[in-house]
Amino acid sequence: MSKLLSKYSPFILISGLTVAALALSGCAHTMRANAALEEAQAVYRTAQENPDVARNAPLELKKAGTALNKAEQLLQQKGETEEIEHQAYLARQHVYISEEIGKQKMAEAALEQASAERNKVILEARTREAKLAEQNASKEKAAALSAVAEAKAQRAAAESAMAKAAAANDKSSKLEQEIAKLKAIKADRGLVITLGDVVFDVNKADLKAGGVSALGKLEAFLKEYPTRRVMVEGFTDSTGELEYNQALSERRALAVRQVLQTNGIESARIDFKGYGEDFPVATNETAAGRQMNRRVEIIISDEAGVIPARTK
Repeated sequence: MSKLLSKYSPFILISGLTVAALALSGCAHTMRANAALEEAQAVYRTAQENPDVARNAPLELKKAGTALNKAEQLLQQKGETEEIEHQAYLARQHVYISEEIGKQKMAEAALEQASAERNKVILEARTREAKLAEQNASKEKAAALSAVAEAKAQRAAAESAMAKAAAANDKSSKLEQEIAKLKAIKADRGLVITLGDVVFDVNKADLKAGGVSALGKLEAFLKEYPTRRVMVEGFTDSTGELEYNQALSERRALAVRQVLQTNGIESARIDFKGYGEDFPVATNETAAGRQMNRRVEIIISDEAGVIPARTK
């Protein structure tokens, strides 16, 4: 027996080595298949856990799962290593494709969001511009309306001023006509109407008809212009006694006042005073001069009723 073993021991050794080598070779193929499959399983699990990939590339991820299932079935069924690795490879490729699709979709989403943000910013800017333009338009419209209103106001003011000027001119023209009727003279103290002694009897204070007629025009004037007042002043020449002349001048001024009152002019609007021989307007050396000094002067006030005091 020992001889037989000695005889066949080289063959047995070679056969054992061959079997061992074949066994090692089989183990090596199984390990490569498992390594490829494990790598495919790992990348697949990673892809499944990524929500962006799962949401954006479900079809490619499904294809990767299908290839992975085939590889796992082949491994269990001890199929060809090359086929197992091929299916694992397909699974990895589908996973990579799904990841790229996920990245692309995310990039597109980011781009779309950026575009939406840009459009939002542009819209907000245009909205602000539109509001600003509307505000400016409103301001310009308000300014235009204000300018129109101001122009109308200025036109109305101008028309009013023109109307007042025309009224003033009419009033002034009418006043000039009234003054002309009175035959009044414009002096420093106002309008002066002079009644000569011919309207009185000699050494008398009673007015003759001509004097009463002259005062009628004055009465109409005072009624037309109710703010005006009058001062009636009597004067004589130097002939006769001083006291007599003073009294005569006062009585003649009073007589004029009484006629005006009788015809409707309020007494408060009529002042009177006698100056006698004072304030002659001509020489008392001649008959003509003395006649001029025998007079009654009626001074008509301004519109405010003011009559300056006599100074000379």
